[in-house]
Amino acid sequence: MGNVVLKTQQECEDFVRGLCFMATGGGGSPEVGLKALLDQLAAGRSIEWVDATSLPENAWTVVVAGMGGRPAEGGTYEELKELGCSEEKYDYLGMLVTAIEALQDSAGVRLEAVVPVEVGADNVPVPMVAALELGLPVIDGDYAGGRAIPEVPQTIPEIRGVPVCPISFVTRWGDVLILKDTVSTAMADRIGRMINLASYGEIGCSCYLMQISEVKQVLAAGTLTEALRVGRVIREAREKGMDPVAEAVKAVDGWLLFEGEISEAEIEDEQSYAFGVGTYHLRGLRNSEEHTFRIWYKNEYHLSWLDGRPFVTSPDSMAVVNLETAEPALSFDFSVGDQVAVIGRKGHPIHRTAEGVEVLGPRHFGLDVDYVPIEQRVKQFGL
Repeated sequence: MGNVVLKTQQECEDFVRGLCFMATGGGGSPEVGLKALLDQLAAGRSIEWVDATSLPENAWTVVVAGMGGRPAEGGTYEELKELGCSEEKYDYLGMLVTAIEALQDSAGVRLEAVVPVEVGADNVPVPMVAALELGLPVIDGDYAGGRAIPEVPQTIPEIRGVPVCPISFVTRWGDVLILKDTVSTAMADRIGRMINLASYGEIGCSCYLMQISEVKQVLAAGTLTEALRVGRVIREAREKGMDPVAEAVKAVDGWLLFEGEISEAEIEDEQSYAFGVGTYHLRGLRNSEEHTFRIWYKNEYHLSWLDGRPFVTSPDSMAVVNLETAEPALSFDFSVGDQVAVIGRKGHPIHRTAEGVEVLGPRHFGLDVDYVPIEQRVKQFGL
C-alpha cells in the first residue's frame, strides 16, 4: 500500500459510496461526506491518505470525530439564550479542528497525522478535511475494523487495552472540555453522550493520542483503499450492465443474505441525540420470496432474523442497499416500500475474538442471542 490521491469527482463519489457500504448502516451522511470532499477538490487541495509505515515510529497521531448519531434539534430560544447559546461559534468542521488543537495543546505534543476512528461516509471525509485544515496527513486505516460502531468501547484499541484518554470535547457553542482520565472507556463514552444532551446536538471530540509504533498494533490497515475499491466496483457494475449487488457481494467476499421489500419500519428512539434505534421488517422478493427478514439497528445493523430465527449478528457486518443499484444508505434512511438487498461479510478478526464479541456481540445490546460466525449461520440456513 502507498499514498492514494482522489483527483476527480467520480473518485470521491466512489470513495463515499464504499465508505457508506462498509459502515453497516452508520458512519454519517453520504451527502455531507461527499460535499466535504468536493469542496476541497474545488479549492485545489490534495485529498489523500498515507500508509502508517510511511511515518516515523515516534510520530504522534490522534483521532477526531463527531459524536451523536443523528442531527439533533432541541432547546427553545429562551432556554438557549439563558444558557448563553445565542450564536453558534463553530460549525461541524470547526468543532473537529478545535478538538484536535485543544488536545494537542493540552498534551504538549506536535501531532503529525490523523487516524479515522471508524469507516463511514461522513466520519472519514470530514475528519480528512479537518486534517487538511491543519496540514496533517490521514492514515489509511481505522480503529473500528473497517466498519462503523455505535460506542467508543468497541474500538480495537479498547479491546487491546489502549487508554482512550485524554479526550477533548467541543460543542458548537464554543465549550471546550478536556477529560484527562476516566474510570472506564464506557464512562468516557457516556460523558460524551451527556454533553450531546447538554449542548443540544452533535459535538466534536479528539482522542486516542498515540505514536505510530503503537498505532500499527491496533490499526485495521488499508480500509480507506478498500472503501474506494468497493465503491468503484459497484459503479462499474452498473455501467457495464452487470448486477451491482452480486458484484458487491464478490468485492467483499460476502454473502447475499436477503432480497426484499420493507414492509414495516419501527423507530424505537426517534428523539435520541446519541443513537438511532429501530427495526426493519422485510417481505421476500426474488430468491427470497415466501421468506421474511427482520433487522435491528443501533446506528449500525447488529441483529437479523430470517423467518423469525436469529440469523447474522454483529460483530459481523450487514449492508442494506438498493436492490437494483446496490447504493447504500444510513440505517434510518430507508422507508416502507423500498426494495433492498442485505449483504453480509465477516467482521474484523479482533472483533470475532471472545473479547470482541463481548463488546460488539448481540448480548452486549441486551439481545438474548449468542453470536455465531456468519459463515456458520449461512450454512445453517442453507445459503
